[in-house]
Amino acid sequence: MKKVVGCILLIILFMPINIQAKRGCCSWHGGVSGACRNGYQVCNDGTTSPSCTCNAPSSSSSSSTKKVYTPSYVYGCTNQNAINYNPKANKDDGSCIQKVPGCTDKNAKNYNASANTDDNSCQYEKEITETKEIKYSTKYIDNDDMTKGNQHIKTKGINGEKEIVYLIVTDKYGKELTKEVKSETITKEAVTEIVEKGTKENNTMSILIFLICLITVFYQAFKYKNGNLLLNKIQTKPLDLSILLYILYIISVIPIFIDIIKIIINKLKKIKGKNFR
Repeated sequence: MKKVVGCILLIILFMPINIQAKRGCCSWHGGVSGACRNGYQVCNDGTTSPSCTCNAPSSSSSSSTKKVYTPSYVYGCTNQNAINYNPKANKDDGSCIQKVPGCTDKNAKNYNASANTDDNSCQYEKEITETKEIKYSTKYIDNDDMTKGNQHIKTKGINGEKEIVYLIVTDKYGKELTKEVKSETITKEAVTEIVEKGTKENNTMSILIFLICLITVFYQAFKYKNGNLLLNKIQTKPLDLSILLYILYIISVIPIFIDIIKIIINKLKKIKGKNFR
């Protein structure tokens, strides 16, 4: 009876200490199993806590009621860096699979069959077709029958068309990474525009000046029959000879300009004489 009372007193005295000691016990060994070994708590992985005590079984208790510890294991991968890490496992079973980063999408152009962890590196190819205009070219040809400076479109130019196939590479979000021409096909040929360009010199102004000079000379020659112009001298010749000289006078042009110069000199002399009066 005295032994039983002593045990009860020991339990009452040490109960607060035991409760305090259990806090945090076996936290790295799967938790407390509830069994005791030599007065210390037994953890779930079979180890004995070095600090957490427990109530030793009473000497009066029957050996048939003594609690027997059975270790509790959860097998799995305990490596946190593995792709199959099991946070509930407390016993590594060698099943850990290391991460292999890469493109895991089979539809991508850079699919990596060895990869088991997608790293957002997948690239996708697609083709797009665009139609573009081909600007026609212009060709100039000389036309001796047209006056210089004039132009005429002989054949009107027509623009052509071509189809361009682009090969585009995008990332998984559709952002364009590269774009290159895969092929070009001309679907409509351009027609070259042909323009005729005049090369003939414009003699209109020269002819007009010539006529003005000729009329001026004839007017002065017949108005002042006693003048010193070449045309005045032709008038003094016989008719047959005069006709021949008139023809030579007009054709050679030079005599006409000589007479023009003489007319201008005479005008200047008259103006100068008036100024001295």
